[in-house]
Amino acid sequence: MGAGKSAVGMGVAHRRALPFVDSDALIEEQMGPIAEIFAVHGEEHFRAAERDVCTALLERARAVPMVVSLGGGAVLSEEVREALRGIAHVAWLTAPPDVLWERVAAGGEAAARPLARDRAAFAALLAEREPLYREVATAIVDNGAGRAVDEVVEDLVRLTEPLAAARREGA
Repeated sequence: MGAGKSAVGMGVAHRRALPFVDSDALIEEQMGPIAEIFAVHGEEHFRAAERDVCTALLERARAVPMVVSLGGGAVLSEEVREALRGIAHVAWLTAPPDVLWERVAAGGEAAARPLARDRAAFAALLAEREPLYREVATAIVDNGAGRAVDEVVEDLVRLTEPLAAARREGA
């Protein structure tokens, strides 16, 4: 939710010559816009679909190196958190709540986020999810105000170098 997962993930994938997959994009390909899924079928239906897409995607990521961006609420599922524990590197992109909200609001994303339509609801979601992000993260990377996407990408490229080196040696 405004952390830059997609932009940073695409950048890391490009630098590492790996495929990039966004779970929200997959869900929308299969089911339509997320806001519409919430409106028509409800949150429970969306979360079940999200869980299924994310666990399948993470299973594939264990076999085929790739960069995966999960939706901000994916960690609400114990099954997704368990699948994340099997992934070698899980980065949590952080920024202060006000910065995240400004990005979401400025990008016009708030209307497409059924659970985060205003600043108070957004802050409550972040507070609920933060312990879960912390639980699964192998690295916490600052993507706050003033940080360019390229800087954050470079941080992650550096952090993942041991994995990339092992992949090169094993190839």
